[in-house]
Amino acid sequence: MNIPNIIISRVPFLGRIAIIQDREGSATKYPGGIGFHSKLTVTLVRNGKVIKQRDLGSGLVTNVGVTAMANDSKWAAPSGASVATLALANQHVSGIGATAAAATDVTLVNTTGVPAAVAGTQSLVSAANSQKYRTVATVAYVSSLAITEWGLFTDTNLSDATGSPFTATTSTSGTATATPYTASSATVKGKQQFILVPATTLVYGLIASNTTSVLTIPAWYNVSNGAAGATPGSTEAFTIKPVLWDRKQFAAINVVNGDSIQFTYDLTVTSGG
Repeated sequence: MNIPNIIISRVPFLGRIAIIQDREGSATKYPGGIGFHSKLTVTLVRNGKVIKQRDLGSGLVTNVGVTAMANDSKWAAPSGASVATLALANQHVSGIGATAAAATDVTLVNTTGVPAAVAGTQSLVSAANSQKYRTVATVAYVSSLAITEWGLFTDTNLSDATGSPFTATTSTSGTATATPYTASSATVKGKQQFILVPATTLVYGLIASNTTSVLTIPAWYNVSNGAAGATPGSTEAFTIKPVLWDRKQFAAINVVNGDSIQFTYDLTVTSGG
């Protein structure tokens, strides 16, 4: 949501505050205010002691994450609850990439040497007229790294080339080489809540269902902006990636062997917006 005319000022004892000038009737257009906002908090632990805690502020929900959530009513299996975007967007991954987060991101920039994804503990934090989805995970490190990015994914396997290259493509599907997949059904998730990413054509497709070889998508979307994109070549290589719901890039948190970082992600939904 783009609300112009924001003034940021520093007030003694209170710190920085933001004032929204309602020159264009924002209060009339959005009487409930901004409905969604997220926050990532990190806690660095060394030798059993908290060394540092930082409120990193809002993350950046991705185009592909929003596309996945908009399709939540269409997942076939095994139940709506277990395939819904927020139910699955619970895999915390840290990285060492320095590129700023963007809505066009489909994965982290650099995960070389970092630990595997860690499943978070999910909870609901309830308050008057406000509900907060929370997922908390602790990542343990075994080497010295400068952690500069974090992402919340729908699966632990960040890239899978099984079935590559295509043997055929259409505007709503990609056919893999051979029959490498377990088909989705009323009881099997299959490749739902993953995206299909061609190696050359800069598009992605959200996998809505699959047979043992055919991955069905609503459409191909441009990685650059999320708009409708071109159909990739019929013999193009591809990878399958989980949906990246949210990504945050930040100033380095330096860890050494034995350190851990607890990542706490909050997504607050305010009623009336």
